[in-house]
Amino acid sequence: MSDASSVACLGAGGGNAVSDTLGLLEEARQLASDLGYHVREEPLGDMPGGVCSVGGVCHVLLNLQHSTADRLDRLLRTLADDSRLSGEPMSRLLAARLKGLALGGSDAARGAGTARDAVNRRGTGRGS
Repeated sequence: MSDASSVACLGAGGGNAVSDTLGLLEEARQLASDLGYHVREEPLGDMPGGVCSVGGVCHVLLNLQHSTADRLDRLLRTLADDSRLSGEPMSRLLAARLKGLALGGSDAARGAGTARDAVNRRGTGRGS
């Protein structure tokens, strides 16, 4: 009987936030890769990470010492205003998170656009 109650608890939403975050991070990593970004997770000390262009290739650095939610947020802010995003397949949950960030127009997302825009202008994204 206790097995049934723990299944009912999990089915009712208990513990799903962590798995949702991990799933979204993995989906966002795949989306970034599809768009031509190289996503790297490394211990970066006090640095938050972000996007940079090295040799015409856009890299997204995520601080492995930060929580999964923080790494997901950093990656989503990088992707949020990428013009190539609209045609990409993604889950409704990921699309809603990205749309919220794009509509919010955060300074971090705008700042991340500098290296990304340079890469887009050179045509080094997917399909080039």
